[in-house]
Amino acid sequence: MIEEARVALGGVATRPWRARESEQRLRGVAIDDLDALREAAASAFVDARPLRDNGFKVELGTRAIVAAVRQAGGGA
Repeated sequence: MIEEARVALGGVATRPWRARESEQRLRGVAIDDLDALREAAASAFVDARPLRDNGFKVELGTRAIVAAVRQAGGGA
């Protein structure tokens, strides 16, 4: 189970982006619960307003958070 998480992303905004909503939603989630991890990761982008040529960053960021959390937890 994830007790505490800190998530920040680079390259998705004009400065490093702290994903505080994801951090909160990750608490209490099992490292092997991929659906819950993805939901928590996606919450970082709920208010994102991608431009025409960078909309792919929403999915890329979601996947990056899931992969990083799994790796940090030994589940990658």
